[in-house]
This record gives sequence, structure tokens and C-alpha cells, in this order.
Amino acid sequence: MFGKSNSIQKREDKKNTRMSITKNSIEIKHEGKPVSGTAMTGYVYLLVDRSASMAGDKLNQAKKGALKFARGALEKGYFTGLIQFDSSPRLLCEPYKDMAVIEKAVARMDVGDTTHMAKGLDLATRLLKSVAGTRVIVIVTDGMPNGIGDPITSLKAGEEAKRNGIDIIAIGTDDADKEFLKRLASRTDLGVKVESKNLEKTITDTAKMLPTGNKGVIKK
Repeated sequence: MFGKSNSIQKREDKKNTRMSITKNSIEIKHEGKPVSGTAMTGYVYLLVDRSASMAGDKLNQAKKGALKFARGALEKGYFTGLIQFDSSPRLLCEPYKDMAVIEKAVARMDVGDTTHMAKGLDLATRLLKSVAGTRVIVIVTDGMPNGIGDPITSLKAGEEAKRNGIDIIAIGTDDADKEFLKRLASRTDLGVKVESKNLEKTITDTAKMLPTGNKGVIKK
């Protein structure tokens, strides 16, 4: 289901030490015995608003921030995927640890029309809910969702993700509503609104907020 670079598919034997990598975990054994337990893999989807108001500098900042975010997430052991949403969700990249793949996905980011956030959340939840390990959705938007029944529809989609053990971090700018972002996020301080000039840096820094290793979900 999820993409992997060749570098993480190999099995290596050296001085009786063996590393086995599967879809959901990494296990290291020395002389047949586990070393330091099993480190679970993390999966994160960066879910980016592609409504018409994101055109120009905000889209450029989102692209730069997405690349830096992916590098930071990779350092913490995460596969990173990318989804954009307007009137419908657009899967640009399933979670990868290959920056070349992620860079191509980021290059395809563009603008569309409306802000049907719930559809993007539903897609990310569907892709993540059956995967073992730490799972996170990071949402980037410059306005309030405007699909049918919003904002309630989008909040319900967020609750469905959280019921499936998926954490949510919400980043907003311009016309985004701070209280909505706080309700959408897994914890109130994970819903933030920033000036548009700081969008790139905020997306980048969000990688630091991802749970590390197999420590589990963000605590409420």
C-alpha cells in the first residue's frame, strides 16, 4: 500500500546482526535475539488546502514547507504522504521515505476552487486507519471549510480520524478560524493560526511535533 525506497527494503547481515524491515516495523537481532526491541514505523499525511485563495505566495510557502517537513519527518522515522483538497481530495503521494518521490509530488501541488476539508480528511483516514504504527494528519489551510454542513462536517471527519487512533495537527492562516483549528486538532495547542508570511516556517517546524519512534499517539 505504502511506497518504500530501495534503501529500506534490504536485509543486512554483518557480524551475526540481522535487520528485518517490513511494512509496519523494523526489527534488529544479534545472534538471533532482539536488540532494543522493535521500533514502529510512523506514517504522516500532509493535507494541504488547494482552494483558489492559496494561489501565489501561500502556495509557494506551502511547497517549500512541505519539502522541509518531509525531511524532518524522515529524520524521525516517518513515511510522508501528500494530499491536496478543494471540492475533492487529490492524492499526490502515498507515504514514502524517498525524497525524490516526495519532491515530484510537491511539484504537482497547485490551486483549485473550494475548501471541502472533510473529503480530504476522509481520504487520509481511510488510507491510515488499517496501518500499524504511529499515524498523524497535518492539515494546512488558509480559510474555513465550506463543504456541505461545514464546519460540523469537517469536525466530524476529524473525530472519525481520532477514533481510529490518528492524531491531527492543524495549521491555519488568513481566514482560518483559530477556535475551529483547536477543536479539529488532537489537542488544543496543536491547532495554531499564523501570519501567512510565517506559513513555510510553521509547516517546517511541525515535524518537530511528531511523536518519536514507538512512543504512541500525542497525549491529550
